[in-house]
Amino acid sequence: MISGGDVKAVQGTTGHATADMLVNTYAHIQQSSRVELGRKFEEGFYAKQENPSPQAVNAAGEPTISMTALLELLKNADPEVKAQLRLALLT
Repeated sequence: MISGGDVKAVQGTTGHATADMLVNTYAHIQQSSRVELGRKFEEGFYAKQENPSPQAVNAAGEPTISMTALLELLKNADPEVKAQLRLALLT
């Protein structure tokens, strides 16, 4: 999973009965990548923009992250963080 393998493929290879069992068994070894992903999201969310777009502030006046900025963060994430995100989205 750390190398970006598909959860179902890793489940079959390791012999776990379900993907859920695999994820729950090994979630503790992924803690550092979850912390790093959270840090990157926060940095992008609260990043100062030189010329903020109209979508950069919602109706309540709270800052938001644009889809473009979120995609850029995800594109530049290290492979371990990408694997963790895929895992989180699949479970």
